Parts: sequence; structure tokens; C-alpha cells
Amino acid sequence: MALCILATVWVFIHDLIDQLINLVFKFIYDSKKESIPPIKNPILLKSASALAEAIRKRKLTSVAVVKAFIERIREVNSILNAVVDNRFEKAIHDAEEVDKLLDSGAVSEEEARTKQPFLGVPFTTKESTSCKDMSFSMGMMARKGLKGEKDADVVKMLKDAGGILLAITNVPELNLWCETRCNVFGQTCNPYDTTRTVGGSSGGEASIIAACGSPFGIGSDIGGSVRMPAFYCGIYGHKPTTGLTPIRGISFRTGLEKNSMVCCGPMTKCAEDLDPFLRVLIGDKVKQLQLDSKVNLKELHVMYAEESGDMRASSVTAETREIMLKAVRHLETISTYPVEKLDLVGFKSNFRIWRHWMTKEGGNFARDVTNRQSEVNVWAELLRMVVGQSTHTLPVILKLLDTAIFPPENAEWAESTKEKLQDELMNKLGRNGVLLFPSHPFPASYHYSSFLRPYNFGYWAIFNVLGFPVTQVPLGISKEGLPLGIQVVAGPLQDHLCLAVARELEKAFGGWVAPCPIVSA
Repeated sequence: MALCILATVWVFIHDLIDQLINLVFKFIYDSKKESIPPIKNPILLKSASALAEAIRKRKLTSVAVVKAFIERIREVNSILNAVVDNRFEKAIHDAEEVDKLLDSGAVSEEEARTKQPFLGVPFTTKESTSCKDMSFSMGMMARKGLKGEKDADVVKMLKDAGGILLAITNVPELNLWCETRCNVFGQTCNPYDTTRTVGGSSGGEASIIAACGSPFGIGSDIGGSVRMPAFYCGIYGHKPTTGLTPIRGISFRTGLEKNSMVCCGPMTKCAEDLDPFLRVLIGDKVKQLQLDSKVNLKELHVMYAEESGDMRASSVTAETREIMLKAVRHLETISTYPVEKLDLVGFKSNFRIWRHWMTKEGGNFARDVTNRQSEVNVWAELLRMVVGQSTHTLPVILKLLDTAIFPPENAEWAESTKEKLQDELMNKLGRNGVLLFPSHPFPASYHYSSFLRPYNFGYWAIFNVLGFPVTQVPLGISKEGLPLGIQVVAGPLQDHLCLAVARELEKAFGGWVAPCPIVSA
């Protein structure tokens, strides 16, 4: 009884602190909000799949499509700071070659559809993903000006599928933190409200896609880095079953790492792009999935959790909870199974479990942030930050302090808790179940305010540890004009269930909503 009372009091106090944080940051930021220009070109509103089909059928030229997105980037990027490097002229040249190829008849429409499903369609990817001759600093001053020597495997795979690399997008320093800001390129802003975060680390990617500057892009995810920005920016993002996508060329990774939580995933405005995009990113391993299986939603077992239960995380707001329950009720009208509410104890330790699992990733963070040229002394670096001489961002300093000051998680506890949660969830989900799980306690918060509530990202990070597939699904706009959404989780190798639910919820709730007016030509 005493523990219950203390927990209730703590939740009440925590909620008051959250409200106070919001009031203070609202006072600081509200007069600084900017709006992005309206969308005028209907090409920008089409899915990547629809663009590819139009190009194959010669209803659109690749050049027209590429130029439309280049123009849009130029319209919005001075406000958003999402794109940090580009190859616009080369992309136009690539598009011209695609148009010549199709016009010549050397490649038939059917050949293009099956072998190069995104032929002639532009795409973007984050700056920490190696692209030949493009910026590859990973947001670190120690790597400023460095260029990629060759394409990361996933970039090559999308190019082989016909995609045309258009631009590179901003990331936090060494992909660390739930806000996209680094000393190399500065801060990226949310197109729905420029005073709000875009998340990290694929934040620049989510921002430019949501603003219609790119039809789709490649993200990477170790602690929510695809799903977090997708949620904050109102687009779709899919974290595949862990181990399916190649990771060579993703930051320092060589592709030889064993059992890494890192995976790459599609980010797009439209649910219909997730399936074909995922097939490209997985390559030969696509045979392990059931993407060709038609999902009967009537036979889908739907479960949901209203909160993680982590006492250090913020409470899920009423508006966030209500939109999730609307999605639950919608699926309940379709499925013949009764909906089940879950409250698994393991979710209460999301952050701590992930913190332990990060120690299994290998590497030396204090050395990595210097581009492996030396090793940072946290105390000396903290002093340099105080006097304004540090080349590192605050999240990096806090990460170094966390390692230096706080003891590691008890490995036996963390691994047994993870195994128990994984077994419980796998037994619940089986081969026909999905879990609707909150993306975050509330929509995109003000810039810098995440420092005051760092544990909230556990809502995303736990599924990297578990290795389950998860799709971030947008569900409309909040009263403040910010994107709402949920995570759809399935058992390992059941990615097709996540994607099917995403498509159904897009039909029911409308999916991506433009962050600015759409002006008819």
C-alpha cells in the first residue's frame, strides 16, 4: 500500500514537472516559430512507388521528378536545415540517363518493375551512412570535410534498384541523442513546428521527407533512430527484424559485427512504399520473411499497452493515449479475436536493459568521437565545454560522464529480465499477433527540452534489444498541430504483419498530413 501511494505521488510530481518544462520552453520559443512554404507541385505528394510507376509508363520523366524535389529542398532547407550535402547536378544527369534508357526501349516496363522497382526515383539518406564522394563526418568536428570512399551496402542496393541519390541529411554527433544537432552542421527543425525537435539520429531524413523534399530515404536504428524521427515528423518508418539488413558503411561499421542491434530501415510518407523498399534493403534475406503472404486482418490477434510503466519516463498524455485506443478500437472491429491489454513487468526497465545491451556493441566511445585519433578525457573535456572550447556536443559529454560516473547495469539482472520479457512477448504475439505500443509519452517536444527527460526514448529502444520488427505509423495531428502516432510490433520475421496494419491504419486515419498548405496549380 505504501509503495502504491509513493508511486502515485511520484507520478503526480513528475507530471507537474513536465507541465512546468513545457510552460518554460513555450515562453522561450513560441515567438521564434517559422512556417515552411506551401506545396505547389503535385509530384511532391506522390509515393515513391507511384512515381516509379509513372516514370516506367512515361507519364512522368525522371528529370521532372528529380527537379521537382530539388526545387522543394531549395524552398525549405534554409528553414529546416535538414539537407547538409547534395549532388543535384549529378542527380539530374542520372535522371537524364534513366529517361534515355526507357525511351529507347532497351528496358521494358515489366523488366523495370521487377528488377529496378524504383528506377528514376530520387532518394536521400543520413550523413552517417557512407555515400561515395558525399559528406561523411557523422556529425563530428574531427571528421569535418571527410567524404565517403564508397557507398554503404544499403545505398548501393537502392541505387541498384534504380534509385537516384539526391542529397545527404543531418545527424547528431556520432548519431547520439534524441535531437538532430551537431557542431558541424547545426540544428535541424521540425517542419510542423520549427521550435520542436525532429528526433535522432535520422532526424534530418524525417524532416525533409515530411516537408516533401524527398519521396523516401534510408534510416538506421539502434535505439529508435528510424522510429523516433518518423513519429516526431509524422511519417512512416520501419525497423526490420534485427539482422536482416546489411550494416557495412553505417558509421564505423564494417559489416563483420556480430549480433549488433543496428539495422537499416525505410522512411517514407506513404505506407505502400514500405514493402517494396524493405525488399530492396534486405536483398537475398527477403526469403526469410513472408512479404508475399496476404494478411487476413480478421485473424489478427491485437494487443496493446498504454504505458511502459517506467517510473523515470513521463506519463503518456491523454491525447496520445486516446489516439492509440482509437486505433485499437478500429482493429477490434475487424479482428475476430478479442483485443488484449498487456502490462508486462519487463517494459518498466526499458532504458536500463537497452543501456546494458549497448555495452555489447563493442567499440570505445571516448575514442570514436575523436575519429579514433585519441581518447577523450571526460573531465578535461567538461572543463573545455564550460569555457566554450569543446568541439563536442552536450549529449556526447553526458554519455562520457555516464560511463565515468555511473556503474554499469547488473549484467545478470539485465539479461534475465530481457529474456523473460522476450519470451513473454513472443508467446503472446506468436505468428498472428501485433502489439500497439506508444511511440512516446507526447508529440515532438521543444528543442533542448529532452535533456530534462532523457528516459522517454526507452519506448523505442527496448525493441532494438528484443530484435522485433516495428513500424512507426502516423495517426493524424494533435491539438497543437504536431504529429501523433503509434508503434506496431510483431514477432521476429513477422514484418509483414506490421506493414499490413500500417496500410490498414493509413486507410482509416489518413496517414501522413502535410505540414503546410497544399496549393493547387
